[in-house]
Amino acid sequence: MNFAQLRAFQAIATHRTFSAAAQALGVSQPAITQHVKALEEAVGARLFLRTGAGIELSPDARDLLPRVRQVMLMLDDIGARMEEGRTLNAGYLALGLCAPYVAMPILQRFTALHPGIRLDVRLENSSFLLDLVAQNRVDVAIATLEAPHPDFACDRLLAQEVMVLVHEGHPWWGRGTVAVAELKDQRIVLREPGSMTRHLFEAALAKHGVTLAPHLMLGSREAVKEAVAAKIGLGIVLNRELGCDPRLHAVAIEGAPARADEYLVTRRENRPLGAVAAFAAVARTVFTTQGNVPTDTSTSAGTS
Repeated sequence: MNFAQLRAFQAIATHRTFSAAAQALGVSQPAITQHVKALEEAVGARLFLRTGAGIELSPDARDLLPRVRQVMLMLDDIGARMEEGRTLNAGYLALGLCAPYVAMPILQRFTALHPGIRLDVRLENSSFLLDLVAQNRVDVAIATLEAPHPDFACDRLLAQEVMVLVHEGHPWWGRGTVAVAELKDQRIVLREPGSMTRHLFEAALAKHGVTLAPHLMLGSREAVKEAVAAKIGLGIVLNRELGCDPRLHAVAIEGAPARADEYLVTRRENRPLGAVAAFAAVARTVFTTQGNVPTDTSTSAGTS
């Protein structure tokens, strides 16, 4: 068992195809295949199972992955300490984002400070991102949560509020607020189950005895915005994710505020390591500069 075999195993577990893993590592697919074969012989177990949908991790692989990811982060951390002190000139960081508008200032600053760190970014809803962190498939997630999750290290970055998104020409265009009762007669476009934005909206309305069936359900924030712009219905969006689309206008929900916070989330044991620690430090700096006061819960448990 060697470093190259473990790196290959981690890449396949992350990308779920041999070709994508080879591309990410900059090696040939036969080399990746050979590394995995050698590792399977070393551990005496089959690690990857081919299915109609692609590659799945075997039970042995699922058990091995957190340990391998921990080793990779520790090796990156050792390399960083040995090379120009704590400066990270090389490495890899898997990121999961639910709110690109919130995350991009962090990515801009981080890539400027650490151009040698290769970033692999995926966009998912907050619920799925927590699963990915737990499985060590992403190192850092930026997720919308109602409170810090007790199983992870969570840094609060900023507050978010759910708003109603209306299209140009709608009677609410230009209004600042809308009452809960007014929403009953509107066609609503919502995100998929598991979306924190949807959860916050539905929970706020439920407190007022209001339940709305979605007129249309879409799997991304961008799709919801386009549906609203096309006048299919009204959408729900967090105030920090509005963007600058002149076709859309956001209205606050009067009397039923739906609020949550944006958190940087990692496994506790990974927080002090290499690129993870550097990314968390950059995130805190960015949002402190913007007037927010990040809160570090990496050494204490919160409530879910």
